[in-house]
Amino acid sequence: MVKVGIIGCGNISHFHYEGYERAGAKLTHFSDLRLEAAEHMASKYGAKASSDYKVLLADPDVDLVSITTISSAHKQLCLDAIKAGKGVVCEKTLTENPTDSAEIARAADEAGVFCATAYMKRFFPGMQQAKEMLADMGDIISIHARSWQPGDYWNCEINEWLLQRPSQVVRNYGGGVLVCGGSHILDLIHWLAGRPVELSGDMFVREGLDFDIRANALMNLENGGIVNFEVCWHPLTRAGYERNGWDERLEINTTKGRLDIYTVKWDTPQNNGMLLVHQDAFTGTSTEYRFPAYNPFDFEMAEMVRRFEAGEKPSPSAWDGYVVDELIAHIIKSSKKKTRLPIKWVDRS
Repeated sequence: MVKVGIIGCGNISHFHYEGYERAGAKLTHFSDLRLEAAEHMASKYGAKASSDYKVLLADPDVDLVSITTISSAHKQLCLDAIKAGKGVVCEKTLTENPTDSAEIARAADEAGVFCATAYMKRFFPGMQQAKEMLADMGDIISIHARSWQPGDYWNCEINEWLLQRPSQVVRNYGGGVLVCGGSHILDLIHWLAGRPVELSGDMFVREGLDFDIRANALMNLENGGIVNFEVCWHPLTRAGYERNGWDERLEINTTKGRLDIYTVKWDTPQNNGMLLVHQDAFTGTSTEYRFPAYNPFDFEMAEMVRRFEAGEKPSPSAWDGYVVDELIAHIIKSSKKKTRLPIKWVDRS
């Protein structure tokens, strides 16, 4: 049985520890700067609690560590966990820049340590089916990928908490909507279609804010396909597949057909199942695949436990986390320079 420690007991952590519990792992140690938060969770599982993560990393009753802190802390936590020989599952984004992310990935490779980046949207059953279907659908012609998420930063009053520098958004997540929402979509693009080779990006930051509320990119794929990517915090409260403001969709056009993928709101996946629609170019048929309301975090943590126990490589890996962080950095740089940029990838050495 895999013994799991959790570093960071904030809002996202419960998706991890509940997923581990359902996967049959044993939760043995919780750590948080706020000792009372760690003790609260530890009491539920008969686990240990600490306010110093190094105590958790020194615990022989911990095999695998989930890092669910703010992103600015990820680099040091990951490197220390790798040095301690613990398996790692780090919440997205892996770090706040691609150089640090590549450093983590290399360190894990050199130490032979399991190190994963937690991009849970790969684990929707409908997303897994889309991945399988694409293998028989020919070359990708184009992808239209959008994630419009509820959040009216366009019309809201810029109050005291938004005027802090850095704002709470930047402190907690390392950026605005590109990092918070776009990172998941960039991971899906990479996973489903491969790494882009060049891109042009554009971002919008409202006057008075220190983070982006809309980001776009046009990306070229290695096989000649093109990706139109957009992420936005928006004021349309009834938009989207669920009519709750969550408007996230991928349209993938290939030489043999099309896939339309509609996701559901990330933190309430128990409300509705996602939708996958396949159009076949040869028969002209259109088939809908509707899925039960599964929690993708449960599938994600179960797969992390399975791979860790089996000695398999993680997926998404730290290198996958690096890819997303490199794309984010290029979109930001392209937007600032107002020019198209080739992407020079750092690879395993």
